[in-house]
Amino acid sequence: MSRNPNQMNLVKKFKAGQTYMDLCPKDKALSYSFPELKIINHIKTAKKILPPIIIGLIVWQYYLPAQLAVTIVTILFALSLPIQGILWLGYRSQSPLPLYLVDGYNRIKSQLIEKKIINPNRNPNEKLTFEALMKLMNLSKIHLGNYFGQDDDTSNQP
Repeated sequence: MSRNPNQMNLVKKFKAGQTYMDLCPKDKALSYSFPELKIINHIKTAKKILPPIIIGLIVWQYYLPAQLAVTIVTILFALSLPIQGILWLGYRSQSPLPLYLVDGYNRIKSQLIEKKIINPNRNPNEKLTFEALMKLMNLSKIHLGNYFGQDDDTSNQP
């Protein structure tokens, strides 16, 4: 019995989305530049509030004369929202970086190479994806003190 390739692709995207969700930095300042940080926040909020909503829908079905089909469709829709967000994150993580981010990626990478944190020959054929950018940003935060490897303007003032 062979599996549908699209089904496997969805499973891979879902797993990639979960990995990407753990990989993304949690700083609010970055959420203005990266919409995935807002999506991650919405997914985490949905995980907290969905159980009471589902229970409320079941109670609504029990006590009010609502149609069962409407309740089931509403519950399925509510449950699908975090799943849709994780799938979107999976697609986003494998998306190529837009040109305006490639320069920043290369600048961070050169600073990490200069400080001998990463090997210059690490992977020359590496795809420039959002996942690769987030990994590099996390390394930059750990080793350079901030996500973009920039000096603070406030530290240079007398």
